[in-house]
Amino acid sequence: MNSGKLRQHHGQLFSDQLSSTQQASGRIQNSYVTDLESVSRYSPMVKDAWRGNKFSLGELEVATNGFSKENLIGNGDYGIVYHGILFDNTRVAVKRLVSDSFQVEDFIAEMEAIGFVRHKNLVKLLGYHIERAYRLLVNEYVDKKNLQHWLHECSTQVSPLTWSIRVKIIQGIAKGLAYLHEDIEPKVLHRTLTSSNVLLDHQWDPKISDFGLAKLYNPEWGITIMESLGYIDPEYAATGDFTEESDVYSFGVLIMETISGRNPIDRSQPQPYLVDWLKSMVASQKIACVVDPKLPEKPSSKELKRVLLVALRCVDPDLEHRPRMGEVIHMLEPRDLLLCDDQWLKKENY
Repeated sequence: MNSGKLRQHHGQLFSDQLSSTQQASGRIQNSYVTDLESVSRYSPMVKDAWRGNKFSLGELEVATNGFSKENLIGNGDYGIVYHGILFDNTRVAVKRLVSDSFQVEDFIAEMEAIGFVRHKNLVKLLGYHIERAYRLLVNEYVDKKNLQHWLHECSTQVSPLTWSIRVKIIQGIAKGLAYLHEDIEPKVLHRTLTSSNVLLDHQWDPKISDFGLAKLYNPEWGITIMESLGYIDPEYAATGDFTEESDVYSFGVLIMETISGRNPIDRSQPQPYLVDWLKSMVASQKIACVVDPKLPEKPSSKELKRVLLVALRCVDPDLEHRPRMGEVIHMLEPRDLLLCDDQWLKKENY
């Protein structure tokens, strides 16, 4: 589909609901402020208090059983993660960063900047340790692995991720990202938002991890990671300039991945790129076919369309047409994005 037709198609798709959303912009902004003002209720500041550089190497070695293989719980782009238990019986995830090439001052400055960030949908950084080649982060422990595992590595025929759980995950990610972009100063850009960086707790609440870490590394490294995984904003890939809109694009891809159960890039498919495939399915009016076949129950047509429309707006090729994350939160609420089935089915000009 050429870009002109695609833009025309998206314009038709959103025409009714965008006009009502614009008329209610004042109400949406006021509601969003209320949402953010209530953030402090999400996380009690007791055991989760920021300890800064007060963790000793010895304490973390004891907590992780000497960084043993038995305690290994993850191995990602930024480092190796170990499960640990502190002296006060607090369970933590200790991440040993793979690189010690960045300056000590830069590392400390970034840790101190993000250490006080607290939100229900963000993994809490409890502290850090830096010594010789060690760059250690101490995060809260989140007990149900990550979104990538449940979408792509779970071997059951029926996924435990029901439609309502998936929508809950999408909404939680949106709230966490909106907080980073719009409610703290200076704002924090994630830069590497992927399904592997979304952890899930025992209630399936999402918690975004690794926000702010990409700033410590060479920008080209981040581009390589995001491009290889299929989450990269084309504008970012072309210019190397990462913006708030680049995070929004990655979030749009993440929505598509969560709905479909497909990887952002799957070379075994005729259309390997998830964004292109989903757009073609929408244009062919085959939206029911984009849902993960492992879902135990199918969503209503209205519900599916509402979430798909948000995803399409987030990956709009034109940065200026992408919504901010505060808008996305309200677009994901049924009262703000409703589309009659007849309106959808009568669209013919793609």
